[in-house]
Amino acid sequence: MADSCTQCGKCCLHMKRYMLIERSIGDSQHFCHFTLTKERFFARIGGEDLVRYQNRHGMNQFPDACPFLRPAGNESFCCTIYSSRPEHCRRFFCA
Repeated sequence: MADSCTQCGKCCLHMKRYMLIERSIGDSQHFCHFTLTKERFFARIGGEDLVRYQNRHGMNQFPDACPFLRPAGNESFCCTIYSSRPEHCRRFFCA
């Protein structure tokens, strides 16, 4: 049985090459392509997640991370598109 998410970010720290932002409408809406599964999806970012997304501070040390991953403090991370993430991400379970 898979464990619940610990917000370690390990699953997303090397996903930049697969998670492509094809077109953006400001900072909060993005047409994306997840190249591993060829899924196209529309990502929406709002509220506190938008504030996190706009702040790239701390992500320079993770150049290969998914463009939507951000530090959440205490060595944890959060997905700023969690509610509109692609199907592959929805099905992923920590092992």
